Amino acid sequence: MATFQEHINQAKKNLEFLVQINKNVKDSWDWQVTVCFYVGVHLVNAHIAHKTNQHYRSHEQVNKALNPYEPLSLTKLPEQDYKAYIKLQGLSRRSRYLCHDEAPIQNAQALFTYDRHVAKALRCLNTLLEFMQREYDVQFNTYNLNCIEISNKNYTYFKHSTA
Repeated sequence: MATFQEHINQAKKNLEFLVQINKNVKDSWDWQVTVCFYVGVHLVNAHIAHKTNQHYRSHEQVNKALNPYEPLSLTKLPEQDYKAYIKLQGLSRRSRYLCHDEAPIQNAQALFTYDRHVAKALRCLNTLLEFMQREYDVQFNTYNLNCIEISNKNYTYFKHSTA
């Protein structure tokens, strides 16, 4: 199974892929949200691998391991970081399946993903990147993305750019 560093390397590779999609595939909001989630997946899996050398195969197992209210979990996250991961997971589900991002709400119409959803995903991902920097002193670049919805946000790792 992947090591802490291998998960970090994959997260960084996926961040670069996010920049490329944002730059070269206009209106690819759904893919950008999905890539944000998979960066998050690698970040939390790096955390789990570092703390316990465990390698979970399902989102359910990961969610339980990260849950701050699981009394016996050695890998629980602080509440705000956990909530950011869960929100990112929901946004990705919306992007992939055109359903509401807060399951189990049923809706007969398809729900599409827009730049405002990318902005929410970037906020959540920024929270997880800050956790990794704080907890493990992992350094990440700052990424310039064309998403008007983040132009007035003060994120550590994401800036609005029209280039």
